[in-house]
Amino acid sequence: MGPPGDVTDFVLIKGMGFVRYGLVLTGDQREGVSLAQEALAGLNAAKTGNPDTYVGTTMARLFVTGRRRRHGQGVPEADVARQGGDPDIWRQLAELPALTRAVIVLRSYGGLSNEEIAHVLDLPSSRVRDQAVAFRQDDLVRTLEAAAATAQPADLLSGLSRLRRRRTAKRLRSAAAAGLALAAVTGLVVLVRPTVAAPADHVAATARPAPSRVGRAMAAQEVWPRAVSRLPARSADGLVYQPAIAIDDHRVVLLAQERLGYDDVRLDVYDAVTGRIGRFAKLATGDEVRWFATNGRFVVWSALGLRADDTVETQFWRVPVKGGKPRLVTTAAEGDRQAPPEIHFQVGGGHLLWNTDKAIYRRPLSGKGGREKVRDGLRLLEWPWAADLAKGTLTDLETGRSRLFVTGGQGVAQCSPDWCVERNAISRMTLARRTDGSGTVVELPGSTSDGPVLNRFVVLRLRAGLQVIKDLRAGTLATFDPADPSMAVSLGDKNDPGTMLAWSDSDGRDLWILNLKAVR
Repeated sequence: MGPPGDVTDFVLIKGMGFVRYGLVLTGDQREGVSLAQEALAGLNAAKTGNPDTYVGTTMARLFVTGRRRRHGQGVPEADVARQGGDPDIWRQLAELPALTRAVIVLRSYGGLSNEEIAHVLDLPSSRVRDQAVAFRQDDLVRTLEAAAATAQPADLLSGLSRLRRRRTAKRLRSAAAAGLALAAVTGLVVLVRPTVAAPADHVAATARPAPSRVGRAMAAQEVWPRAVSRLPARSADGLVYQPAIAIDDHRVVLLAQERLGYDDVRLDVYDAVTGRIGRFAKLATGDEVRWFATNGRFVVWSALGLRADDTVETQFWRVPVKGGKPRLVTTAAEGDRQAPPEIHFQVGGGHLLWNTDKAIYRRPLSGKGGREKVRDGLRLLEWPWAADLAKGTLTDLETGRSRLFVTGGQGVAQCSPDWCVERNAISRMTLARRTDGSGTVVELPGSTSDGPVLNRFVVLRLRAGLQVIKDLRAGTLATFDPADPSMAVSLGDKNDPGTMLAWSDSDGRDLWILNLKAVR
């Protein structure tokens, strides 16, 4: 999105990504915030190019100049370690010259090539290649990501306003002293000076379409009131409820069990139309229920159990959506590479379907008949669609028809049949684009590790606890914020991909559920 006149929405939506980027560049929270504010202050000077890339590029160049004062003591190694990073690597990064550190961050955190880094820093490629330090790449990336996770929210807008006022006053004084031409335009004094264009984004094949604008979000209860329900967090007999899966737009399956252990486990179903909770299915005692899937006719789940020889196996059970006695579909022994996994399985066409590294397999939900290979070289998206990312094709497994599958060349994270979710290398912003190559690029606030849910929704994280849900089909944006006292503890759900967001209140009395299948 191009920045609006006062850049308020732009900063509110994308500011946290620049704070994280600044922290990783500088190693210091306050210095990273200051770096982001300096770059954002010049944003209106960018008449061409992508504003995300402009800000990210400006931050990198400001850092490399080395004329910056260190504000704090840097992110402690212990904080990085708590987020899963390597404290030794973080310490070594702190000792590097600014140019070397910037190159490493752009390469490992931003995912840029040496040629792209040279373009960002306005340096010869040979000099960028010389900035090499011996790190194990996986550990380095993990440490940089861990450091970024320590970033704290910052009020960029107030600091940005002060900085712009100082810059304006300084420019006016300089212009008066130098006798530069000033132009009066609609009551504003504008300094006539050249502008610097941002380096263009690297994209695949076709030109990057103009991105759409993301507006401010309201709470999900206001945006989708019929999709949000409030129900007891415990059953009448004292079992704890955890959302399992949404069957449709009003029925939600709840896993009911003791808070500790698996001795008393069953499935109940909540009906948002009647407000009633009823029994759905009794589960095997002692099994640990893992993940759920449904095709609208059956609910299927995986559970870990012990064989007679004490080896672990994954069991797959089904029950009709009207409820009843569970029936075993199949079992998977630990270490069987062609067996269905306990997570990332789907239900479609009367079968249980799953991916291995090289193929899609299936087994009848009836439990009769063995597993069979469906197709080689494809990844399941949402039944009946599967993709071949190498060949760029999308295949309907029911009809066998295929079509072109377009990605943006910025590091595809996850895809659904109609949308791919990607990440901008510098700004770390999430992008969504249509897989048929049509329409605009949708820029999304926050970050996500998941693809579009129900071929429509992207669930993003803005800060600790705050979830933002973007409806790509309708263009609406909503928040579901457990920072509210009534939504203090995030529970999530037990289906993949998730179709619900759910929280209990702080004292565990009520459960709030956002059923994405109920959004119209």
